[in-house]
Amino acid sequence: MNIIENINERLVFDRDEICAGGGKDIEEVIRVSPVPLPKDYLEFLKQISGDDYGPEFEVKDEGLSIWIWSAKMALEKLSEFDHPFNQKFISKAWMFGNDLGDLVYFYGEGKDGFGLYRTSAGALGFEWADKISDTLTDFLVNGIGIDIATTL
Repeated sequence: MNIIENINERLVFDRDEICAGGGKDIEEVIRVSPVPLPKDYLEFLKQISGDDYGPEFEVKDEGLSIWIWSAKMALEKLSEFDHPFNQKFISKAWMFGNDLGDLVYFYGEGKDGFGLYRTSAGALGFEWADKISDTLTDFLVNGIGIDIATTL
């Protein structure tokens, strides 16, 4: 399924900012990710990674944003968070976006099984993470977890 063509009606984004590409960066994401990355996420990266940043989705009527990073940006963020005190977390999770604030979205095996989670960028850890949804398709297309992702 083409996620971009089926984005949930609650999410608004600028289609002109969507740019396919980034093959080498996507290969690097696959190589360095400590967790197996789902097929829908990898397909989504192919749709958005021609841009340096990735799309920002605004949640209608809430004034909140969800930024899903391009492959290049995800690799840059991995370097940014690569500190000794974060090693336990980043060795078991793949960060893929944020809320343009202090929440980070990631894939990992949390207290509710494997899926998409969010946690505070200042306290990266599974023990404080909330599960958003099982898949990126559930999140961006079916709207499962939008409310969780955007609340504190």
